[in-house]
Amino acid sequence: MNLPFKIAWRYLFSKKSTNAINIISYISMVGMGLGAMVLVVLLSVFNGFEDLVVELQSSFYADIEIKPTEGKTFEATADLLQKIEEIEGVEAICKVLEENAYVTYKGKSAIAKIKGYDQNFDKVNDIKQYIIYGSDELKDADRDYALLGAGLFYTIEAKNNEAIRIAIPKKGKTSGITAAQLFNTASIVPGGVFGIQTEFDNTYILTDINFVQKLQRTENQISAVEVKAKPNVSLKSLSASIKNALGGNFTSTTRVEQNQALYKAMQAERFVMIAILFLVLLIISFTIVGALSMLVMEKRLDISILKAMGANNSMVFKVFITEGIIGALIGAGIGAVLGVIIVLLQQYFGFIKLGTNGGFVIDAYPVKLELLDVFIAFIMVFIISLLASWFPAKRAANNSLAFVKN
Repeated sequence: MNLPFKIAWRYLFSKKSTNAINIISYISMVGMGLGAMVLVVLLSVFNGFEDLVVELQSSFYADIEIKPTEGKTFEATADLLQKIEEIEGVEAICKVLEENAYVTYKGKSAIAKIKGYDQNFDKVNDIKQYIIYGSDELKDADRDYALLGAGLFYTIEAKNNEAIRIAIPKKGKTSGITAAQLFNTASIVPGGVFGIQTEFDNTYILTDINFVQKLQRTENQISAVEVKAKPNVSLKSLSASIKNALGGNFTSTTRVEQNQALYKAMQAERFVMIAILFLVLLIISFTIVGALSMLVMEKRLDISILKAMGANNSMVFKVFITEGIIGALIGAGIGAVLGVIIVLLQQYFGFIKLGTNGGFVIDAYPVKLELLDVFIAFIMVFIISLLASWFPAKRAANNSLAFVKN
C-alpha cells in the first residue's frame, strides 16, 4: 500500500476539526451509494422488461419470415417448400396467409387482421401457451375455428361457439358500391382467446389457412413462410442462407429485423436512462468538490510539512484525488450491494406488484440482474469522482508552503 493511499485513507476517516467536513464527506458517500443503487435497480428492471418483451414477441413472431420481394402473395409450390425445408438449420416451416379484415358480431365491429396457418401452427410459434380461454385448435373434422386476441374479443363482445362475421376486400378491380360487391364475407366460430400483448391482442384473428384462402377466393396462395430454426442456430446466418437459396424473388428477415423499430426504441430508452442517471450523479458529485475543498483548507499545514519533507506536487495531488475516489467507491460499493439485494428479492419473491387489475401477463415487476450493470455503475462513479476530485486535488498540489509560528 503506497504512501498517498495511506494518507488519503487516514484523512477520509479521521475526525476533522470542522464537523461540517465530516458531514459533507458522508453526504457525498451516501449520495454516490444511492446513485449506484438506483442505477443497478433501474437497469435490472429495464433488463427484465426487455426480456419480457422479447419473449412475448418471440411467442407471436417466428424466428424467420420469408416474403415475396414484390406483391403481397405468392404460390406455395411443393418444390419451393422442399427447398426451404432442406436448408441446414431449418427445423420446421409453416405456410401463412394474412389479410386485413372487418369483423362484426351482433352490431359490434372492429378493424382486424386475419392470419391463417397450416398444420404446423404450433411448431413455429408459442402462441398456444398464451391461450386464456377456450381451445387452441384452429380446425377439426367438421369446421374451422378462430383464435381471437383478448382486446378484439372484448371489443366486439364476442362469445365462444357463437359465429362472428369476417369481411375482407375482394382482389382486383371492383366497380361495385355495395358491401357484397366490395368484400368477401364468411362466418367463423371463435374457439379460444389469446392474451400476449396489446399490439397483438387488439388486432389479430388466427385461424386455419384454408379458411382464409377460401375467404380470399385464392388457391395455394400464401403471404409468407414462417421458419423455426434448430436450437443454437444463428438466425442471422440462417436468414442469409435462405436468401442465397431462394434468390432475389424473396426476402428473409429475422425476428429482430421484423421489429427493428421496437428494439431500437428499447436501446434508445436504455441510453437515455443511463445518461439521466449520469447527470444526477454528476450533480451529487458537487458534494465531493465541497468536502475536498474544505479538507484542503484544513490540511494546509500538513501539505506544507509534506513538501518540506520532500513530497512533490504530484504526491500531494495523488493524496487528495485518491481520497475523493475512495470515498465515492466505498459509497458506490455499499449502494451496489443494496441494489443487488433489492433486485434478487424482487426476482425471487416479487414483492413489488404491477397492479391488481389482472391486465398484464405477469403480476410483479420483472427484473434481471446482470454483472455488466454493476460494472457500469462503478465505472460511472469512478469517472464522476475523478472529475469532481481533480480541481481540489490540483489546488492542494499547488498550495505554497505555509509555516506556522510557535
